Amino acid sequence: MASKKKSVQASLLAVAFVLGSNASTAYGQAADTSAEDGADTTGSANEIIVTAQKREQSLNDVGLSITAASGDQLTNLGITNTGDLAKVTPGFTFTKSQDGTPLYTLRGVGFNDYTLGASPAVSVYVDQVPLAFGAFTQGASLDLERVEVLKGPQGILFGQNSTGGAINYIAAKPTDYFEAGASASFGRFNTFEANGFVSGPVADGLGVRAAVGTTISGPWQYNYNRDEKLGRQDKLQGRFQAAFEPSDRMSFLLSVNGWRDKSDTQAGQFQGLYLQIDETAVAAGGLFDPEEVLRRIAAFRALEPAPDNARAADWDPNRDLRRDDGFYQISLRSDFELTGDITLTSITAYSNYNENYSVDRDGTSLINAGVNADGTVDSFSQEIRLAGETGIFNWLIGGNYATNDVVSANDILTGDSTNTAILPGGPYIAASTTTITQDIEDIAVFGNVEAILSDQLTVLAGARYTETTNDYTSCMRGDFGMQTTFAFLSDVLSGTPGAPAGPDTCLNMDQNTFELIRTPFEDTLKEDNFSWRVGANFAPDSDTLLYALASRGFKSGSFPTVPASTTAQFAPVTQESVTAYEAGAKLTLLDGMAQLNLAGFHYIYNDKQVRGLVIDPIFNQLEQLVNIPKARINGGEIELTARPIDGLTLRGAVTYVDSKVKEFTGINNERILADYSGSSLPFSPKWHVVADVNYERPVSAALNAFAGANLLYNSSTNSTLGDAPNSVIDSFTTVDLRVGIKAADDAWSFSVWGRNVFDEYYWTNQFVTQDVVVRYAAMPASYGATVKFEFR
Repeated sequence: MASKKKSVQASLLAVAFVLGSNASTAYGQAADTSAEDGADTTGSANEIIVTAQKREQSLNDVGLSITAASGDQLTNLGITNTGDLAKVTPGFTFTKSQDGTPLYTLRGVGFNDYTLGASPAVSVYVDQVPLAFGAFTQGASLDLERVEVLKGPQGILFGQNSTGGAINYIAAKPTDYFEAGASASFGRFNTFEANGFVSGPVADGLGVRAAVGTTISGPWQYNYNRDEKLGRQDKLQGRFQAAFEPSDRMSFLLSVNGWRDKSDTQAGQFQGLYLQIDETAVAAGGLFDPEEVLRRIAAFRALEPAPDNARAADWDPNRDLRRDDGFYQISLRSDFELTGDITLTSITAYSNYNENYSVDRDGTSLINAGVNADGTVDSFSQEIRLAGETGIFNWLIGGNYATNDVVSANDILTGDSTNTAILPGGPYIAASTTTITQDIEDIAVFGNVEAILSDQLTVLAGARYTETTNDYTSCMRGDFGMQTTFAFLSDVLSGTPGAPAGPDTCLNMDQNTFELIRTPFEDTLKEDNFSWRVGANFAPDSDTLLYALASRGFKSGSFPTVPASTTAQFAPVTQESVTAYEAGAKLTLLDGMAQLNLAGFHYIYNDKQVRGLVIDPIFNQLEQLVNIPKARINGGEIELTARPIDGLTLRGAVTYVDSKVKEFTGINNERILADYSGSSLPFSPKWHVVADVNYERPVSAALNAFAGANLLYNSSTNSTLGDAPNSVIDSFTTVDLRVGIKAADDAWSFSVWGRNVFDEYYWTNQFVTQDVVVRYAAMPASYGATVKFEFR
């Protein structure tokens, strides 16, 4: 497979001048990284500049739902990671998976799997370079020009397919003059954050920029059963860029960025019991040691739930619950102006990610759902595109090639669980290790054309064809208790005595014969799809844009990382698709003092992917990836930005999402087999509201004062189907405040701030895992001060 990849990579590079560039007309795609990325995004209400169509445009001229925010806006709001974009992006929600990895959802479209190698429904890019998996995205927000969040299916023109949307970070670029800046913050939990950059020319046509950031803090969680603390942060990130323009027809941008994270993982909060085997099951009899199971049940019954305090938690004693994760990426963008109207662009990128962390999923001192994860990903991507203008047409063609080589090993610790004491008198199952490899290859070609029929009417059409191949292996090995137990179960269920199992034996049983597979399970998932987009923009006057857009997007299928009883759990989910219909209006009002954007959308959601369950006759609840055949999402969005007086900016947005399963019979997170037609989709709150006010005024010729507030509201939702009580995520409202002074020329500023100032106790995920119900609480109130300097 490796030789085949090298051949394809070489072929793509060789045909660069045939497939070419992507420049001017990609509706709904992420932002350009050319010199226009320095465009102002802080002007009047109708002058926000984006490059979502690969050319500089006012946000009000783009017929698509886009949320854009400048780097300064993100800094002022304390947005330091992708999940924080929920504060400014209507319809965007963030949660942590059971293993603490970030999961993103836009307008109800997301994927709640934490398998390393599972492609997301909402893709993330930095300067059009994909961050293939959610775990990669930690350092994306360093030293930004702006961010653009595009809603609805993406991927027609570049990067990876996605059904929910795309987030494109535009990094600040090297400047042709010297500048530097630094900021430092100190806040609650002894949190110290510092960022700095330096930029300028170093030779004729060559400019560089370097940025670095760090976060160090003390613990924020405390153990409510013993004197221990958790939640320390230790993060470092950096980026270096070199921009070289040897001529006015040729430019290159080299970017090297990376991060490392040695922080503590977050402990879950134990809420109650949902035992795999309870007293009733013991009385009925079964394949387990009744005396040992009753002892374990008594230990669980003695547990006290966590108090309603974000900081209170419990976790396994004598475990090092820290991360040792790291990521780096090298990319090169090359632009060649072949003629005055045709541009060739190549973007080549290599990424490496490694993780090594321990997490306590169950939020108790019992060994019930502990995880030690160790994994690596090597990614390569190549995009080549050719764009031009011919008469009334803007057109482009291009191609993508990407590979992701994934190796992952997860230790699952279940020594106190009620469902792992199988053999009378032991030995009992205490630990297993599931190892997977995924060798993923994507090849795509795309094209787009936009026709400017008149000053008022523009129509567009685009398409993309993608082929994906995923070669997968999986093997579960275990301790002596696991080896003995599975050998015994295989002998009983298969009726054929087998050889004893050893530490290197793959203990999963064949789903048909129930014999141990003994060697790694292998499978290949091959898929292809055809994405498309058509639309029309009508501008009756310079203050009004009416648009209609129809599109279909896909997200590739995926294999799981699960401790599988039988090979049936290895079955992949197949690709999902969203067919989206959207109509909207962008209205500039009151002579430019206000901007009102409206959108309504209808999504047809087929084969939605979820991390679901199967009921095993021996172990009860086990995990498996599942497709929901049919679902739909209806909704609407309204955004208002107003500047009624000098210095005052008001922003507010509301998104309504009505999601519904139309066809699915399966098992939810409470192990209930049912027809879930009519259920809402997981992690899809009906209402999402964001609002922000900022007021700045001079207090002297050289000094300005400012104050601001931000509000975020999410209505209630659920982490599974059927409104399961044990998986409810309650509604919440958070308020952030800020006040400060700054130099009139922005040379320095000092501010004090508070986040979640009313100390709202809320959580972003709640779920059943093994024998318990657990939630992940969001951060409590925090406060601090920030000082910032810039030099030119």
